[in-house]
Amino acid sequence: MTNHSDPNYGPIEVLPDPERVIEGLRDTGYQFNTAVADILDNSVAAGATNIDVVIQMDMAGAIFLGVIDNGCGMDKNDLINAMRYGSKKRVDQASLGKFGLGLKTASTAFCRRLSVISRNSTTAATHKAIWDLDHVAKTGKWQLLFESPTKDELDLLNKTAPNNSGTLILWEKTDRLLADYASASGRHKRNAFERYINSLKQHISTVYQRFLDPNDTRERTLTISVNGASISAWDPFCVVENPTPVLDKIQEIELSDNSKASFTVRAYVLPRKEEFNDQSLAAKAAISNDTQGIYIYRENRLIHGPDWLGMFKKEPHFSLLRVEFSFDHKLDEAFHIDIKKSQIILNESLYEWLREKFLPAPRREAELRYRRGAAAALSGAAALSHAMSNNAIHAKAEDLKSVKVEKIDKSSGEVTITNKHGKAKLKLVISEPKNPGELHVQDVDDIANGLLWEPALINSNQGVRINKGHPYYQKVYLPNKNSGVTIQGLDSLLWALCVAEMGTINDQTRKHFDELRFEVSRILRSLVDDMPEPTVDDTNP
Repeated sequence: MTNHSDPNYGPIEVLPDPERVIEGLRDTGYQFNTAVADILDNSVAAGATNIDVVIQMDMAGAIFLGVIDNGCGMDKNDLINAMRYGSKKRVDQASLGKFGLGLKTASTAFCRRLSVISRNSTTAATHKAIWDLDHVAKTGKWQLLFESPTKDELDLLNKTAPNNSGTLILWEKTDRLLADYASASGRHKRNAFERYINSLKQHISTVYQRFLDPNDTRERTLTISVNGASISAWDPFCVVENPTPVLDKIQEIELSDNSKASFTVRAYVLPRKEEFNDQSLAAKAAISNDTQGIYIYRENRLIHGPDWLGMFKKEPHFSLLRVEFSFDHKLDEAFHIDIKKSQIILNESLYEWLREKFLPAPRREAELRYRRGAAAALSGAAALSHAMSNNAIHAKAEDLKSVKVEKIDKSSGEVTITNKHGKAKLKLVISEPKNPGELHVQDVDDIANGLLWEPALINSNQGVRINKGHPYYQKVYLPNKNSGVTIQGLDSLLWALCVAEMGTINDQTRKHFDELRFEVSRILRSLVDDMPEPTVDDTNP
């Protein structure tokens, strides 16, 4: 047994080395945009209605960043707590803050000196607290510095929060932003600096969209500016043009303490660019591979995405699909929210539900809408793509005929034929030519069950219908439209398969032929999965 009276036993407080810890916490993986957003979260949590971001580079190439708000501000004790690594939890659990680390780790990921200047409405005093990493390294102590605010700092605070409560967060000794540029103030560094600013503006526009949009009633409206330019909201779901999701679910789950919480999942399939009523909105929608996927919101703030959380690859034919996944702080533990609030991990059952139950229908709708648009865009170029095939096949079709058509019932689609095995009754598509000379090969917008091809009677001739919506047609046929030999070879192969099928089919083999066409169509879909999507240019001479 442990002898508790012995001084060699019992608990010993072992404090972490200040320099090692504070330097190590610089490497938590923050990207610049994510880090600034973590600073903005503090302003939002403080009830700010106006936030100004100032980021500047001086003539020597030194960069400083300030985030100023008109929120509730802090007295000295509040400021000390805010600057503590692992500050005490906020009373409001719905706050955008989570671990009490974001302000410090996000800032020192890029700077060696973090200053916070703040005042609240109950006192006239303005306090300034500083974490200086060089000072911590020199003293070996967790010493938070206090200084008087400078005139420039007070001017910045007063401009955003005149004679009122507010806070200024300031990055100085910014050593990890554009550190790779050898020239301290060269043109390339300044161009890169401007790209950072533009990227930050877009990030804020997306992440805080629900706060920035005055028409969005889910949150209070606030204004955010970057270097004096007001940021407008970017709505990934384009609800002004596209207000109704194709699928909308509120799911309730039970937490470890037996309480219940819910999250919302909505799938939006955007109009194709040419379908937008307002083409300026079409441009703003930024339809592309990069913007498809799941957008995850915590307390109405975007924390992750867009991506498919590893469920699927981003592919052009899903570029119209965007999915909203929204939850509140009650599900933080269930979804394993990280320090940066930029990652979410779903448990296996929820992951499978999203992938297998929720997403299949919206993905089908998005792909169908995309492929219809692609087919329409390419229809002019592809209108006569099968003309050479029809001419070549028609010249030999009589000699290669495999059946005698006995009876056609157009109302039911039932055809009685005689082939080498005798009489058989088939369900066949009975079609008329859409273009002159279209007697054996006909392309159509879609075929049931996603088949690439199916036998048909075209103007009473043995023929084949080919599905323009199948990925094989999109990725193999259309890019080769101007190669008459290639198209003729592909058409002839599919027509020959249909003629052979009709010439040998009977009641016992009918099911096998159906399965064959289904399996081959499925395999071809998979084989061309990684091939690039065609463009209109692919069909030009």
